This record gives sequence, C-alpha cells and structure tokens, in this order.
Amino acid sequence: MRVLKSVFFILFFINGHLFSQEVSDSLIRVFDSIGDNYSKHFDNKNAIDFYLKSLNFKKINGDTLGVIKDYENISYSYQQLKEYKKSIEYQLRAIELKAEAEKLQSGVYYEKVKKLINADDSLNLTRLYYRYALLLDKMEKKNQSIDFFIQSLKLAHELNYDKAVATIANDLAGEYWDLGKDKLSILRYEEALQAAINIGDSNRIAAIYLNIGDNYKEQGEFEKGMSYTVKALKIKESVKNTSRLCFYYIKAAELSKASLNYPKWKEYINKAYAIMNDKDYANEMDKALVYQNLGEIAEYENDFDKAFLFYDTLLIISEKINYLNGMRISYSSKASLYKKEGKPEKALAMLNEADKYKTENPFYKIGANNSKAELYMQVGEYEKALELLKENINDSVIDNYSDNKLQTLQMLYKVNTKLGNYKDAFLWNDSLRSYENSLRNMKVRAKIAEIETKYETEKNKSLIGILRTKNDYYNQQIKFAVFLIIILLAAIVVGIYINRINKLKARYREDKLKQQLLRTQMSPHFIFNALNSIQQLILQHKNKEAGFYLSKFSSISRIILEYSAKESIPLDKELEVLESYIEIERLRSGNEFEYKIEPDENMETEFMEIPPMIIQPFVENAIKHGLKGLNDRKGFLLLKIIDKGEIIRVVIEDNGVGINSTKPDTGHKSMAMNIFEMRRQLLQKQLKRKLSIRFVDLSVENKTGTRVIIELPVL
Repeated sequence: MRVLKSVFFILFFINGHLFSQEVSDSLIRVFDSIGDNYSKHFDNKNAIDFYLKSLNFKKINGDTLGVIKDYENISYSYQQLKEYKKSIEYQLRAIELKAEAEKLQSGVYYEKVKKLINADDSLNLTRLYYRYALLLDKMEKKNQSIDFFIQSLKLAHELNYDKAVATIANDLAGEYWDLGKDKLSILRYEEALQAAINIGDSNRIAAIYLNIGDNYKEQGEFEKGMSYTVKALKIKESVKNTSRLCFYYIKAAELSKASLNYPKWKEYINKAYAIMNDKDYANEMDKALVYQNLGEIAEYENDFDKAFLFYDTLLIISEKINYLNGMRISYSSKASLYKKEGKPEKALAMLNEADKYKTENPFYKIGANNSKAELYMQVGEYEKALELLKENINDSVIDNYSDNKLQTLQMLYKVNTKLGNYKDAFLWNDSLRSYENSLRNMKVRAKIAEIETKYETEKNKSLIGILRTKNDYYNQQIKFAVFLIIILLAAIVVGIYINRINKLKARYREDKLKQQLLRTQMSPHFIFNALNSIQQLILQHKNKEAGFYLSKFSSISRIILEYSAKESIPLDKELEVLESYIEIERLRSGNEFEYKIEPDENMETEFMEIPPMIIQPFVENAIKHGLKGLNDRKGFLLLKIIDKGEIIRVVIEDNGVGINSTKPDTGHKSMAMNIFEMRRQLLQKQLKRKLSIRFVDLSVENKTGTRVIIELPVL
C-alpha cells in the first residue's frame, strides 16, 4: 500500500495536468476508494491524504459535487482524530459550495458557527461546538452531531455553567432519542433537569418535564408520561412566560391518544387550536402539529375528506417553514387514508414522496418500510416487499421496537409463502412463533430464573447438610439410629407428597372432563337458537335469505364440531362464528340493528388461542335483551377485542335499554350465565389465572345501553 501511495503521489504532482478525462476519472475513483478503505480501518490521517489528492483532481475537473463529498469526508476524518476545529472548517467549505444555508434553514446556525471558528477560550469553544452540532442536526447528520454535543457539554460542566448544561443536555437527549437510544436519552434529560433546577429556571424545567413525558409515552409507560406532562402544564400555566403553551397542550393530547383516551385527545387539541394563532402562545411549528392532530382525529372519526384537508394544510405550513418531518408525516398520513380507501397504488405514491424527507430516526425508517411492504403485497409486487422486509430484519435496531419486529416477521412469512419460497416461509414462521413466545413469556422466564436460583441455593444447603450428617455418621456410630429415623421420615414425606400429586392429577382430569361436558352443553344451546332464527326466515318465505344464512350456519356448525372437544380455539375462528351468528340474528330481526367487530389493528388473531364458545352467550344477551324493542332508534352492537399481552380484553357494548332496565329471563340466564360461571371457575382452577367479567350500565355515562367487559387468558 505504501508503494501504491508513492506511485499515485508522483503521478499526481508530475503528470496530473496531462491526463485525459478518462484517466483523471479513474485516478479519482482509486484515490476515493483508498481513502474510504483507510477511513473504514480508522487510519484517518492516510484517509485525509488520499481525499486531498482526489479533491485536487475534482477541482481541476470542475466536479462541484465531488468536491463537496471530499470536504465532508475530510471533515469526518478530522472529527475522528479529535481535531474538531479543522473538522468544522471543512464542513463549512462544503456548505458554502452547496449554497444550501437558506434551503436547510441552517443559515442562522451557519453564520454563528462561522463567526466562532477562531474561538480559543473554553466559553466560546462551548458555543462553537454546540452551534455546530445544531448545524449538523439541521443537515440530518445526527450521528456526527452527537460527538460535538458531548464536547460542548463537557466544556460547560468544566465551566460550571448550568444554563448551558441544561440547554445542551436537553438537545443531546433529543438526539439520542431520535437515534433509538432511549436509556441514554432519559439520562441526559435528568442531567438537564438538575441543571435547570440549580438555576431555578421554571420554563426550562417545564420543557424538560415535557420531553421526559414524551419519552415515557413512546415507551408505552403512559402513566409516567402523563405524570411528567401534567407537571409541565402546571408550571407553564402558572408562570408569566406562556410562550408555546400551545405545544404543551399538543403533547398532552398526543399522550391521551396513545393511552386510548380519545375524548381527552380531542379536548387538548381543541385547546391548542383555540390559541395557535396567538404569537404569545404558539409558533408556525405548533400550527403544523395542531393540523397533524386534527387530521388524525378526522381519520379516527372516518371523516376522510376532512382528514385530507387537514393533512394538506400541514404540508403547506411545513413547506413554508421547511419542517421536513411535517412534510413526511403529511404524505405518509395521506398514504394511510388511501390505503383505507382501498387505493394501494396512490398510497405507495404518497409513501415514496414521504421517503424524500426521511430522517436517520430508525423508528420512522422501519415503520415506513413495513408500510410500503404491506402495500407492495397488496398490489402483488412481492419481491419489492421482500427487499424492504429483509432490510428491516437485518437492522439490529429493530430489536428496540417489538411491535415493528413482530409485523416484519409476520410479513416475511406471508411474502415468502406467496413467492413459493416455502423453506424460507417455514423458517420465518418458526422465527415468528419463537419471538411471540419470547414476548409473552418474558416475565415467566424471569420468574423461572428466580426459582432456579433459589433452588440451587437450597440444593447447596442440602448438600452441606448431607455431608455433615455423613461425617457425623462415620465419626459417631451412636447417631446411626437417628439417621435411620430421618430416612424413614423422609420416605413418609415423599410418600405423602406422591399421593397428593396423584390426587391433584385425578382432580385435574376430572375438571378437564367437566370442561368438555360444559362445552358440549353450550354447543346445542347455540345451535338451537341459530336454527330457530333460520326457521323464522323460512316461515316468512324469505328463502333466498334463509339459504344464504343456512350456509353461514353450516360454517358455524363446522367450527363448533371441530373445536368442541378441544381446550382452545384460535381467536379468528371464534370471531368468524360470532360474525355469522350476528348476521343470522340481524336478518331475523329485519335489520333492526347494525354491528361492528373491531380487533386491535396489529392483532394476529389466527395465532391467539382462547377458551372456545365463551363470548357468544354475552353477544346473544346483547341482541335478544339489550337491543330488543328499540322503537325510537336503530340498535348498534360493538364487539372490541383488545390485546393486553397475556390476556385479551373483550368489550361487548350495545345502545339498548341498559342492564338495569332489562326484564329478567330466568331460563335464558340459567342456560347462558350459569354455564359461563361454571366454566369460569373451572378455567381459573385449571389455568391458575384470573378470568373476570364486569357489567356496566351506560346510564352512568349519560348514555343508553350496556357494556360487558370480559378478560380472557391467552392459552
């Protein structure tokens, strides 16, 4: 390599000006390649030498873009050598050539960095490194900016400059969060908070509380997140400086949305909307965020026309202030709307537009890849979907985002199946099952590890005891009789233990038989009611409807027969039975009610098992008792399935007369509710897990109807 280096050095300085364009381009590629190789192996001094050689040729050729690239490579190499001022100098040269100071909204930061480039005292170096870190952030060079944030923070601590520490640590925490380093983010926020408390700056304290709350929200710890957000709001509403109060309402709204408190989400956004045009409370960025949330609320309420208008307004404001993330969100949100409207091609076009504004945030990248892969699957472009999914699964950062990883694995299995790659599909399915089990059994494994540790401790203690006993036996034969008694007692204890185990096994078998018997009781009860509904259609000479719903009934019967002797049923099969049953009852009633079955969006119902035929009696109660005889309004039945990890929450809600107004039906109750109660007790005894049910008369919420909440264990 040294000989090669010397040869190129001589060629460049002696004959560089005589080379043809083709030879010149070849040398540039070689110099860049050697420089990249040195950089890759952390030999940054040699890397700089070759980048400079390449740079000189590119200047001769007038290759502006190439010169910019070499300036940036040299800047990065000097940063690795801890020569920070030289690193900044070369990056500024790159920016000057790009003429992008205004386009990137980095003009202000660029000018400030340029003014401080000759700084040599600790205070001004702190300012230089901090402002340069902000400049790199604006240029989407987040990984590179981290080093300069850390250097400026180190100098601020040395100066005991708490105001600077609070500002820099707060911004550094945000950078760590964007790069998926959540633990480091929380640590830096705590550092910023302590510095703000030291100087008694209420506004800074409120801002940091808000950021910590946002972190906890993203981690799914909504209670902690709301606690910090409420602290921030109380401080902000009580101090004289109410700047960006609008933003605080937005953050409270987003946290309410994440915790599924939709009325509060809308309430906080309405508060933000009311003050967003007052410059004392909001800026243009806040307006963008308000319109983003208004679009999401309209989308949640299925008012897609209004949602499109809000997202278009978000785009206009984002373009005006060059808010890249706002532009990305606008396009990706419109992609979501097109997807819901069944227009995958338009959705893909929107996601491709969103990609133009993507950041280094791995969460956004992985989520976007999953969204695009799903759309490619819908339009039959499985190879493109597979490429994106492989990119996701090969990124180690995906382990930090369990929901996204689960979705990626699910689609890898489906895509390979569609492509006929059955071997790969089998392997991905195996990985999917393994990952699902690891998520569900994490707590169990921790408990097992704890038990094993206790067991090993007790085992070691027992071994010590036995050795001492043996030693006493060999030294003092007089204790032999005592030893025999101990053995005899141990044998008696073991005998009692074995006998108890056998009794428990017998009881378990008995409970299992009872469970199967109760399921066979419930199946005829369900079949009788379904046939009665179809019979009514035939008697009313509605033969077409009867034929259609008879096919529905045959599907129900097939599933019941298939799972009647089994301990569990896949959730999607249970929902299929329920939907068919509801359709039959709806037709029989003359379409007097509507219904909606709403499982969680990312719920894999085909892979989740629950006790069979356990929801149907409550759906039946809702239809035949809650929605019966509603003359003043049309009935509505909502069935929500919510994934709570190791349990599934089933919510059955109607807008009927309410449980307190329903006339008792003794026979019906004894057949449905009594069987459910017996099954619940047996299941709890068998699974050692709670199975709960709760009834709510919606009159307490100033509404009509009944809500039944059942929590079932995932088997």
